[in-house]
Amino acid sequence: MRSQKTHRPGRAAAALLAGLVLAALALPSLVRAEIIVKLEITAERAPIHLEPSDRSPVVEVLPRGAVVRQSSAVKFRTNWIYVQFVSSRSGRMLAGYVVDGVVRKLNSTLKVVDLTPAAAVSAPKEFDLATPRMPAVTWGMSRDGVMRAEGRPHAVEDAGAFAFLRYNRDVFGKRCLLVFVMANERLVSVRVNLLERYADKDRYVADYNQIRDYLNHRVGEPRFDNVIWKDRAYAERGEALGEAVTSGCLSLSSEWVTGDTGLRLSLTGEPGGILFAAEFNDIKAKNPASF
Repeated sequence: MRSQKTHRPGRAAAALLAGLVLAALALPSLVRAEIIVKLEITAERAPIHLEPSDRSPVVEVLPRGAVVRQSSAVKFRTNWIYVQFVSSRSGRMLAGYVVDGVVRKLNSTLKVVDLTPAAAVSAPKEFDLATPRMPAVTWGMSRDGVMRAEGRPHAVEDAGAFAFLRYNRDVFGKRCLLVFVMANERLVSVRVNLLERYADKDRYVADYNQIRDYLNHRVGEPRFDNVIWKDRAYAERGEALGEAVTSGCLSLSSEWVTGDTGLRLSLTGEPGGILFAAEFNDIKAKNPASF
C-alpha cells in the first residue's frame, strides 16, 4: 500500500481519513460496571496453552481477530494471561493461557455507560458518506490541543497513563460519541460510537459491508479481512447473519494502513448486544490500541 509522508490525520489528510472514523455501539438498556475484559488475538495464529508455558499442551490455536475473555487480572510467569473462549471445534467454553504479546484489550474502559436510545430504531437512516465530518487532530497532540480543536468534552475519564475525552458529535449524518484516547497526555487513537441501536440486526452487517467497501475505495484493499465463525454448525444452517453476530457466533474485522495511521473496522457481539466499531491509531505510538 502506498505510504504517505505525513503522520497527520487532519487537515490535508482529512478527505482521505474521513471514512476512517466510524463506530456503532449498540447495547441493551444498561448502566453498569463491566467486569469482563475482552481481548482480541492480534497474531496470525495464537496457541492457547493448558499451562503458562510454551512446553504445555495446546488447547486450541485461535486465528487473528478471535475474541477471548480475560479471566484473571494476575499475569502468570510475567507474560501469560489466563483466558476463556468458545471453541470453534466443539462450541464449548474452554480456558487456557496466552502470551500477552499476541492480544490487545478491546474494552475502552472498565466503566461502561449506555448512551443509546431506549427503543431500537426500526428504520435507521443511511450513513451520509458524501459529507463526512472529520476532527482536525494530529497524532501526538496534547489534551489542550484536542480541546482547542474540538471544544470542551462532555466527559473526561482518566485511567492510569490513559485518558478518554468524550464528545457528542454528528458524524456521517448520525449522532455519535467521539472518544479521543490519550496515552501519557498525547493523542494516540480516536474512536466513534454511534448512539443508535437497530431492531433489524442484519442492518449491522449491511452497514459494516457499506463502510468496508467505502474504505476499500478510498484507502485500498485491507491488509486483513477476517470472517470468523465460532460455531460452524450455525454457519451451515444458513441463518441470518445479524443474529449470528448477536449470538457471538460470527465476528467480522478488517484492517488498513495509510501513512502512519492504522484503521480497524470490526463487528462483534454476544447475546443482547452488538459492537460495531472503527478506530484509527497512531501506529508509531508504543501502545496505540490499548483500550
